[in-house]
Amino acid sequence: MRKAGFVLLTAAALTFSAEVLAASAPAPAPASTAIVSTIAQSVNTTGLLSLLQGATANSTLLGYSDSLASLNITIPTNLSNSNALQEIAQIAWEYISYPLPVLAKSLASVSLNGTAINTFSSRSNHLSVPSDNGLTPNHDTIYTQGWLDLSQGPQIVTVPSVSPSNRYWIVPFLDAYLNYYGAIGSDFNSSAGQYLVVGRSAAANATYGNFTSDRIFHSPTDLNWIIARVLVFNDSDTAAALTYSGNITLTPYSTAINGSTNTTSKAAIISRAVNGSGYGTYGNQPGFLSGFSQQYPQWFNASAVYAETDPPANSTGLGAGSQGPVLSSLNSSASNATGLASTAFQLGRQVAITCILDANNVSNVGLIANGWTFHNNSGMYGSDYLLRAQDTQTVIAALPPQQVIYFQTFVDSQNRTLDSSKGNNYTITFPLPLPAQAFWSLTLYNATSLNLINNTINRYTIGDRTSGLVYTGTNNNTLTIFVSASQPAVGTAEYANWLPAPNNAPMFFLLRTYEPPAYVIAGNYAPPPFILSTSTTPVASAGK
Repeated sequence: MRKAGFVLLTAAALTFSAEVLAASAPAPAPASTAIVSTIAQSVNTTGLLSLLQGATANSTLLGYSDSLASLNITIPTNLSNSNALQEIAQIAWEYISYPLPVLAKSLASVSLNGTAINTFSSRSNHLSVPSDNGLTPNHDTIYTQGWLDLSQGPQIVTVPSVSPSNRYWIVPFLDAYLNYYGAIGSDFNSSAGQYLVVGRSAAANATYGNFTSDRIFHSPTDLNWIIARVLVFNDSDTAAALTYSGNITLTPYSTAINGSTNTTSKAAIISRAVNGSGYGTYGNQPGFLSGFSQQYPQWFNASAVYAETDPPANSTGLGAGSQGPVLSSLNSSASNATGLASTAFQLGRQVAITCILDANNVSNVGLIANGWTFHNNSGMYGSDYLLRAQDTQTVIAALPPQQVIYFQTFVDSQNRTLDSSKGNNYTITFPLPLPAQAFWSLTLYNATSLNLINNTINRYTIGDRTSGLVYTGTNNNTLTIFVSASQPAVGTAEYANWLPAPNNAPMFFLLRTYEPPAYVIAGNYAPPPFILSTSTTPVASAGK
């Protein structure tokens, strides 16, 4: 579980004073606002500052061996004094404001300066060919998503009557900082009809026409990101699922009922701020983190604009209260950084990326067993900003654990990188049933892009709805899945249970268990490990 640690930083950490960076070029401008903030977050047992202090004693902080194989963080001697280390730690911690710049760019990409906000868009297919598959999409549901800007007034969410009764569906409400604050769906016995979402300034006891209190959701922020999901049972069910998904709609309350709107669009403010030159397009989160994070002024400006335009409801912590000015100050400082000041930004970024990506070895975030990591408070982050940053990298906009647990792994039973491009084959054997009261699925992704993988049999996931699987054991209570880049012989159990792997990249797996029992949420279940195997009989290349 998470361990608490403290990093104490004050306005002095933001000034780049001559005393801090004595050997640097002229210092950048100091913070425009005197900020005194105590950042008490669980990075590890001793915090970022202690990590940095250990780095100066040991020459290097950490070597990251996966997607950043060449990263070795070295603290120069002339940046090893305590004040300089505070500066680097502050920069690193503000980098953990990720996903703020990701959300700012996402909002800007769909808003067109606000004009496409408060509308839903649905996928036109079931990802049967993963040509536009974003970050680690599931292959179980149809997505309908949209950004809400409640500063423009309340929004009505209309949902259709969904059948059959065992079809899983959910419309989750996430605030501007990816915190889940409510939902409608099958798990809540929600009925068809209209539901109202109101913004941060709405009075708790305000009335809205005929909407009863159980159909009104009060958002702690004005910006919301909704990604609705409707289960697809099989390929022949796709059209029906698409119909239900497409009938989840948004309507302005002011249009449906005599209400009022605010003419100031928060979405437009953010969109205009991050659509300028230098903000670029980086595809998915891995590219965004490695690429955009090197544009220091733009990164901190996007974060600052987002945090200042729609700050979180809580009064302390990352992105709240004085955090917008802190980020603005770092934007100003980064714009003028040269010499050792520039080095401090580079080091802060490297420390943050190491903490975000190397969850097992650095931050002790989540529960780890059999090579699998999972978080039992995803989607309900509060002040757990590092967890939010890590989820952004692999399962952005995660549902809370009561809805789904996301088991994640890059490694086999011996902690070796899962990589079929080297000719490796793997098996994973599940005792059945898996702990999922709704459904479960195991999905394979390219570990570099975190996208689904094109393959010759169009299979991207195996789960409880996959047809033609071969089971073994008493009462067919065991399922062994075979993973390889080469196709096993047709007619064998290996072929029936084959999950095609990429032949040019390592692998990443997500095991999703929807509506898990309480003991799973509590950490009392671990999926079995992947076993390096030579049992498959390859006859043809599968991955593309």
